[in-house]
Amino acid sequence: MSPSPRLRSVARLTAVAFTTLGLSATAQTYAFPGSSADLPEGSHWWISSDHGGTHNRDLSAVRFDDDEKRFTRVKIPFADYAANPRNADWVIYGLPVSAIADGEVLTCWRNAPEGLKPAVYGGDDVPHPGRTSNPLRIPRSGNHVNIRTDDGKIILYAHLQPGSVPEELCPFNATYVADAEDRVGDLPREVIVPAAQRVRVKRGQFVGRVGSSGASSNPHLHVHLQPMTGATTLGTSLPLTYSQAWQKNGAVAYDSSLDFVPLQNEALDLFPQAIHPDPLLRRGDITGDPVLEVATAASGGMVVTATRDVTGRLALGSWQLAGDGTFTKLHDAAAGAASSIAMVHPHNSTTRDVVTALRDGDGKLKIIAWRVAANGSIERKGEAGGDANATEINVAALPEGLGVVSAFRDSTGHLKVSTWETSATLDTVTRRGNGFGEEATKVAMTPILNGRVAGDAGRFTGVVTAVRTPAGNLSLTAWEITPQNLVIQRGSYLAGAVTDVAMSTVTIGNSVRDMVVASTRLTNGVLRNISFDVTASGQLVRRDHEDGEAILDLSAARVKGAHVVTPVRDTTGNLRVYTWDVDADGKVHRTGKERAGAIVSGLATTATSVGARFVITAVRLTTGTGGGGDLRLIAWDANLQ
Repeated sequence: MSPSPRLRSVARLTAVAFTTLGLSATAQTYAFPGSSADLPEGSHWWISSDHGGTHNRDLSAVRFDDDEKRFTRVKIPFADYAANPRNADWVIYGLPVSAIADGEVLTCWRNAPEGLKPAVYGGDDVPHPGRTSNPLRIPRSGNHVNIRTDDGKIILYAHLQPGSVPEELCPFNATYVADAEDRVGDLPREVIVPAAQRVRVKRGQFVGRVGSSGASSNPHLHVHLQPMTGATTLGTSLPLTYSQAWQKNGAVAYDSSLDFVPLQNEALDLFPQAIHPDPLLRRGDITGDPVLEVATAASGGMVVTATRDVTGRLALGSWQLAGDGTFTKLHDAAAGAASSIAMVHPHNSTTRDVVTALRDGDGKLKIIAWRVAANGSIERKGEAGGDANATEINVAALPEGLGVVSAFRDSTGHLKVSTWETSATLDTVTRRGNGFGEEATKVAMTPILNGRVAGDAGRFTGVVTAVRTPAGNLSLTAWEITPQNLVIQRGSYLAGAVTDVAMSTVTIGNSVRDMVVASTRLTNGVLRNISFDVTASGQLVRRDHEDGEAILDLSAARVKGAHVVTPVRDTTGNLRVYTWDVDADGKVHRTGKERAGAIVSGLATTATSVGARFVITAVRLTTGTGGGGDLRLIAWDANLQ
């Protein structure tokens, strides 16, 4: 089956994550202040110069003009722009800006007007009278946010659109200042936020939209980093080093994603330079047969899909992933009627073998082990099960040993958690333990190997389940799994109302401790990621949450270490793939957002590691026969450290 050049509308998604060994990001590495998902199709962020030999940077955005064979910063033909220049004609104008580090708002302004006309050829812009009056009535930075970081520096985001800086970040609502040159130390007096009104900002948080206010001749985002030498005094600007983004030479007569190379703790010192501002970069894809459901697992370069085909039967497929992100179809296998399909490797170390958990044609839970050879051939091995009327089926690898854990909604509507041991040959699957939980309408689960907090002598090993209760609330439970693979219920946590939930595990530091992240859809439709520590005794401690945009459907998987990916269906019906990380304090930060084609409900996900960095999404296209959508696998190169 040949790769397809474009993502079509889809109806089901699975994500599989591949990564290299992660390197811990240092305090001197920053996120990028924008996202590719917010750019017009085929556009990139851009930088053209070193700002007069300083470390200050003026960021713009470009599209590639196929006729002129060059990158251009305006959306329309240049001759049309020159005849009637407007800020809105710039590719970057109005793009969301996000904080690149945690900190506190020290200075800001939010309602200054923009220049009257942007430049066409340079030096021919018409500034606002507030920038030419005596005294000056508009700050040099215009609408801006100056954030003092936790390590004693300050980051400026300047020239933002009027009214775009959230009022909760900036308490000033006036249009003009009295005197923009009246300073306290190095800071304009009237934009300094009173200490009692200074608010915290998290990395990844929205701070405004790109505009052309203040001393700006055209729309762009000015950003720079300075040390604070006193309460209101600043030192010389420092290099801003970025990771989790991509760069390529902009002085070329073509536009290809193959030219992008990862930014890894590097300053923007290549001019001109096109920037892909997110950790994920789309590479290859391949299209398969029409399916009704899909789940995935992967190890090394081997991707395995478990689908419900258009006849309602379980079908497994193996696919080889190459280092350039391209796929090759290998082998198929089939079984009987199936629905509510989940799949995982039966051990959390590298193995090609998989175990499927599903509802069979009689409505019963069935666990099936499959041997996957190096050439991708798939052999059905041992099986077990028998629970009647099983729905909302989830499966995870045993935290230790060979086997899996299932979590599902049983015939009484309650959560049931079971452990299953598989023999080394996979010929037998044996149930070892059961745990019985509360009533559930939705079920999700994630394994945890090193649950602990400061002061704990031991560790918690088991799984954490998340259910949506009949009342609509999110309820988490920690289940200890003993060395004998018995299941013991430990702590629980009841949260607010949700409509959907997915679970993932992150590892903080060099296997210091595991945390769990509940990715939820709130009743207002907003995506929320909530982080929890699990103590050695199995108690759940809520740490933080971070919201995304409104969504219709979601999934989640750990990519590597402290990184999480959440593929979602947004309110326009499109696939978006978000990346997040969790720091040592449990704070959740959004690190990126990718955009693809239209999808409908039904998301699932899993994760693994391989020598090349990839996140794999499996989607079900709206094209297909027999009521099914064509299966497509998409590889995203992942620059996550």
